[in-house]
Amino acid sequence: MLYKIFKVIVTFSLKLYFRKIDLSGLPYLSEGKAQILASNHPSGFLEPLIMACFFPRPLYFLVRGDVFENRFLKPVLTGTHQLPIYRFKDGFSKLRENKSSMEAASQVLLDKKCLLIFAEGSTKSIKMVRPLQKGFIRLAADAQSSNPELPIEIVPVGINFSDSTKFAGDVMVRVGKPVLVDSASIISGSESAQYTNYLLQNTYEKLQENVIHLAEQSRLKVMEDVFLLEKIQNSRPLHPKVSHDDTFLQTSKHIANRMDAMEENIFLELKEELKDFKKELKASNSGLEKLTLKKAGILQYVVFILGLLPAFAGYLLHLMPLGLALFLAKKNATSKEFFGSIRFVLSIVAVFVYYLILISLWATGILPGYFILLCVILGYFARYYYDFWQEFVYWGKPFREAQRLKAVEIYRRYFQTH
Repeated sequence: MLYKIFKVIVTFSLKLYFRKIDLSGLPYLSEGKAQILASNHPSGFLEPLIMACFFPRPLYFLVRGDVFENRFLKPVLTGTHQLPIYRFKDGFSKLRENKSSMEAASQVLLDKKCLLIFAEGSTKSIKMVRPLQKGFIRLAADAQSSNPELPIEIVPVGINFSDSTKFAGDVMVRVGKPVLVDSASIISGSESAQYTNYLLQNTYEKLQENVIHLAEQSRLKVMEDVFLLEKIQNSRPLHPKVSHDDTFLQTSKHIANRMDAMEENIFLELKEELKDFKKELKASNSGLEKLTLKKAGILQYVVFILGLLPAFAGYLLHLMPLGLALFLAKKNATSKEFFGSIRFVLSIVAVFVYYLILISLWATGILPGYFILLCVILGYFARYYYDFWQEFVYWGKPFREAQRLKAVEIYRRYFQTH
C-alpha cells in the first residue's frame, strides 16, 4: 500500500521536475518472471525513483544499509520494497546482517518478482558504463541453487540524464533485451567461474547498448558542446512529457560513438573549430545554449504575454518552499551525484509541508479555500510556462539565423550520417 501511495506522489513530481522523460523497451519487463534489472548508476537515487514510478512491474531494491538506522525512515524503506546491504565501514556486526538481506533478495526472484541492482556498485555522474560487480550474478546463482528449474533473466537497463544536477532536464531510460541465465552453468562447480565471467561481460555489453557511452572521457566537454549543436538542428517538442521514443537517445549514442571513433587530428580540428565558434558567439553576447532557442511566432507571443502574470504569481507563491529545498540541497549534498536527488526529495517534502500549513490556515478560517486551489493551479501553470519560456526567443533576444546555420553546418560535417 505504501509503495502505491508513494508511486502516485513521486510520479506526479517527476513529471514536474523533468522536462522530458523518454522510456523505451518496457515490453521486456514481463509480469510473472524472475528478473534482475542490472542498471548503471549516474545519480544518487533519482534512478530507482524513475524506474519504480514508470516501469510496469513493482520493483524491489538493494540499498545502503546505514539509511535503515534511522527509526523514522526504516518503516518507509521497508514499505517501499527496499532491502539493506551493509558495507565494511558499517561494522562487522552489520555485515553479518547481509546474509538475511541476500536471502530476502533471493526470495524475491523465487517469487518471480523484479529486483533492481545497480551493477556498477557505486554512483558516479559519468557518460559511460563502468566495470560491473559480480553481486547480481551471485544473487542469480543463489536463486538457481534453490530452484534450478526457475528461469531467471538479467535485464540490462540504461538510464541517461542530460544533466542530473539541473532542474527541467531530460532523462532517457531504455530497457534492453533480457539475458537468460543458464541454470546448469551458473551452479556447476567446474563451470560456474567461467560462466560468471561470460555473463558479466555479456551483461556489460548489453548495458552499454542502452547507455550514452563515451570511452574517451577526455573528450566529454567537446561532446557536450556537440549535443548542443545537434539540439540547434533538431529541437525536441515539449509534448508529450513522457514518451516511448528513443530517437533522442539513439542520436546521443551516435554522437558518442563517432566521438570515440574520431581520429586524434580530426578531434583536435573539431575542438579548435568549436573553440573559435564559441568565442565568436561570446563576442556577440550569444552562446550555444542561446542558439538552441526557437524563434517565437504570433501564437508564442500571445501565450507569453497572457501567461506572464499568472506564471509569476505561481512562481512567487512557491518560492519559499522550493527556494528552501534548493538551499538545503546545496548545503547538504556531498557530491554532484546526490545534488539532484536531494533537491528533488526536499522539494516534495517542502511543498507538502507548505500545503499542510495552508490547509491548517484554511481550517482555522484565516485563509479562504479558493486561495489553496489558486495556489495549485498557478503553481502548475508556472511550471509549464517555464518550459515554454525556455524554448523561444522573445524581445531583446535577437534570433541569429546565420550563427544557427553555421552551428548546423559544423554538426553535419563531423557527425551527420550519410
